[in-house]
Amino acid sequence: MMQNESTAAMTSDAGGLAIKGKIAAHYPYQMRIEPRAEGFLADIVFCCICQPALYIRPFVTEFSQQVDWLHQNVQAVAASQMQAAGEQEQAVMFVAGAPCLARYSEDGSYYRAIIEKVDDVQDAVHVLYVDYLTREILPKRDICECPLELRLIPLSFACVRLAGVQPNATRPIAEVYGRLQELLEAASFYVRFIQRPDVEESTSLPEVELFTAKDCQTLAYQTLIDEQYLVADTNQ
Repeated sequence: MMQNESTAAMTSDAGGLAIKGKIAAHYPYQMRIEPRAEGFLADIVFCCICQPALYIRPFVTEFSQQVDWLHQNVQAVAASQMQAAGEQEQAVMFVAGAPCLARYSEDGSYYRAIIEKVDDVQDAVHVLYVDYLTREILPKRDICECPLELRLIPLSFACVRLAGVQPNATRPIAEVYGRLQELLEAASFYVRFIQRPDVEESTSLPEVELFTAKDCQTLAYQTLIDEQYLVADTNQ
């Protein structure tokens, strides 16, 4: 199954907004994290400065089960689509912005994606894999339609924000989140909830602290606090 890759280029404000908008237009739902006192391990997917927010993939049973279930269903649908579709049916798929299922070159499996660019000269398409936020250029024969029932399944990551800290206003925000992305990509981290807003009454993101280990002794981003990239959040 596909693994996360570096997505530092997506931390820019315009880039984050554009990506979020493109994905939400066709894949409108995200996984929800239920509050848990014991916390959990997770990986970073990417840092988005437009909210600001962190997109993480938790290592918890319900997430893993849904990711596995989604993967199996995508493979079954893609196999059926590729067997049944003729060239004329496939041609209507090659439109920038269209949702699709795209074969990942490294493992041969299909994943949910969006077409970002069509290159008719090279007979290729540029795609963004929406559950992993990575990009690839593929031959047109390696994509097929993504039906509505697959597009309504929540994305394979959750959105949170760091509790108690904010970017230092004297530093470029893209630089702050670029450094944060680098730190969090280096290793998995332990997530501890500080606040879980009632989603029926608030649109606020869950607030968390990220630690290097389960003992919660060292923040995964302590270096950024020490170097004044992150400072105390005066709004909390």
